Parts: sequence; structure tokens; C-alpha cells
Amino acid sequence: MQAAEYLTALNILVAFLGVFVAGFAFFEWRKLRELRKEMQDFENRLAQTLYLSLKATHRVMASYGMKNPDDRIALLESAVAQDPTAFNAYNALGYAYLDKGDRQKAVDAFSQAISQHPDDKAGYCDLAYGYSCINDEDLCLKYLRKAVVIDRTALDDIKNDLRLSVFHEKL
Repeated sequence: MQAAEYLTALNILVAFLGVFVAGFAFFEWRKLRELRKEMQDFENRLAQTLYLSLKATHRVMASYGMKNPDDRIALLESAVAQDPTAFNAYNALGYAYLDKGDRQKAVDAFSQAISQHPDDKAGYCDLAYGYSCINDEDLCLKYLRKAVVIDRTALDDIKNDLRLSVFHEKL
């Protein structure tokens, strides 16, 4: 083979390589456009989620200044409808129900707090308090023990909480 034939073969190889690179670049460009669209959709969903979460959190905070339990319950129920994971929403709802005298609904709300935030000792302590309000000492102690398992500092919290300190020695 002569030099001209080698150059022709090299040119053909470079041309195929160029077509391959151009095709690969086009493929990657399309994937990048799809990825960019997915990212934009994700950002939009995240912005909406944050908006609803903040809206719910503001409702929870506003409920702390309300005296009427029915008004608080209505506001807090709208908060959990907006975002069931809003911090302290179900806990505050439980206390609003306790203020109204509806202990079973309070226990239900505290249970929801635990299911939304299973790693938060406060939910377990609140549920234990709810059970103490309906005179179910066994379940009260069960949830106080769970609070301590979740976070050892709950032991001090229980000891210093006038509502729960009577159970401290039984843990």
C-alpha cells in the first residue's frame, strides 16, 4: 500500500469518527435537554412543596396565639391538609383537642405526629401525655420508653415536665 492509500484510509476513518462524534454529541444534547426539563420540573415541584410547607407552618405558628380551641382546631386542620409533615402541626392539633376536652382525638393527633416524624421524641412524649389524660398508664409508659429510646435526653425532659414527672420513676 502506498502513502496515498494510507491517507485515503485515514481520511475515511477520520470521517467515520467525525460522524460518530457528531451523532454522539446530538444524542447527548437531546439527553441534556431532557435532563434540563426534568430539573426544571423538579424545581417547580420543590418550590410548590416549600410554599405549602411554609403556609402550613405559618398556620401552626398563628394557632399558638388563639384562645378558642375550635378556631385553633380549624386552623390546624387546614395546616395539616396543606402539609401533613409540617413541624409540630399534629402535636399542636393534639393540644387543641385536649383544650377542647376531646381526649381521643388528641391521642389520634399525637399518633399522627409520630407517624409523620417517627424520630422526634416530642411526639412520643405528647402521645404519652395524651394517654395519661385518658388514664391509660400502660400506654403512657410505653410511649415514654419509646421517647427515651429515640433520644436519651427525653429522660431529663420527662423528669422536668410536671405533667409527666410522676412516671419518671416507673421508666
